[in-house]
Amino acid sequence: MADHDKPMAWLPFSIAEASMSTGADGDQPDLPQAWSYLTERLTSSAALVESDPVSGNRIDLAAGMRHLLVLLAAGIDTALRFDPDPILGVRATSTDDVISWGMECPDGLYTGSALRGGESYRLYGNRGTARYVGLQTMNGIVATSNALVDELEVDADGNFEVILSADERSGNWMRIEGEHPTLTVRHFFYDWDTEVPSSLQIERIGGSVQSEDLSLDRDVTVSRQLVALGDFVHDNLKFFLDFGAAPPVNGFLPGIDRSAMGAAAENRPVIGRWALDADEALILEVEPPEGVYWSYSLGNPWWETIHYGRHQSSLNAAQAAVDSDGLVRVVLSARDPGVANWLDTAGHSNGAMILRCVRTKTAPTPKAQVVKFDDIATVLPAETKMVNPEERQAIVEARRRAVHERFAR
Repeated sequence: MADHDKPMAWLPFSIAEASMSTGADGDQPDLPQAWSYLTERLTSSAALVESDPVSGNRIDLAAGMRHLLVLLAAGIDTALRFDPDPILGVRATSTDDVISWGMECPDGLYTGSALRGGESYRLYGNRGTARYVGLQTMNGIVATSNALVDELEVDADGNFEVILSADERSGNWMRIEGEHPTLTVRHFFYDWDTEVPSSLQIERIGGSVQSEDLSLDRDVTVSRQLVALGDFVHDNLKFFLDFGAAPPVNGFLPGIDRSAMGAAAENRPVIGRWALDADEALILEVEPPEGVYWSYSLGNPWWETIHYGRHQSSLNAAQAAVDSDGLVRVVLSARDPGVANWLDTAGHSNGAMILRCVRTKTAPTPKAQVVKFDDIATVLPAETKMVNPEERQAIVEARRRAVHERFAR
């Protein structure tokens, strides 16, 4: 019924792509068949969660089953908001602190817009005050163009405009390609309380390109969406299980450009994998990179970022304490060791970890050392910054409030 090897099936936009496909009528399942296919794919996805070795404890397994709901929510949102002639606007994506997949940045707010091939657009507004504001146009998952707003022509008040088109224009310009191009705007914040995101609008410019007949039979559209939704949940789950197994256990892969799979070209993520027993901790040591932005973040086995409002599961350059020798040392563990640079594994037995390096001079690979929890103090410098339980509680409460404000809508 569906092509399980379709390269893009693990991405939400594949659901919109399926809605616009022009296959022969005989290739389309009827609605009851499509619904059965969806439920079969969900059943096989649940079996994969249950059987995969990353389900190391009950917390891991529960998170995996919940992750299927997350993927369903992301896919359903895409299906329900599908419009063959999209209303333009730069809005928040479905990815936030609740709908988490693919290890979104804990310091981030992602916004964007669906565009139409052959059209030209004007993106305009104010930059805001986020540490990093990056623009990316995409054709499917592959980046077409990337730009930091700070490297465009921006006035003294932070206002700017940029043309998005297939043909090159003078001034601020970004190329778009493909039948269904998209725009993504990434905001990364160092100070969660004071930095504000951009306020942007987008409008079509020039004459509208006459498209093919946009009237789709509702039953055909829904049937295609149900099939694509089933494939998205299953294939996204499988993609990140395979991808997450690539790094060495309690180690990292070198930082590289991953724009071919959707990352911003200016971001060189250093991707790792952690796995710890309850009485163990992982100590990471790195010389902090110099540049626009860097941060550590932890994920669970399903490549969900561990909730960064309920847990101190991330640290950016403004939050992390630097030791007197110029190095940053962080401790991963399930229990609070009292170290300021603690990354909370939230009871999981294993998961992903990322050192994000955005437009930095280096993308260093952290040194990693597994120690017994009771031995943490013996391998850290004597001047390591510590916090007491009351201070930790205040830090987490401040994180919770800031995350709530970021995504309140």
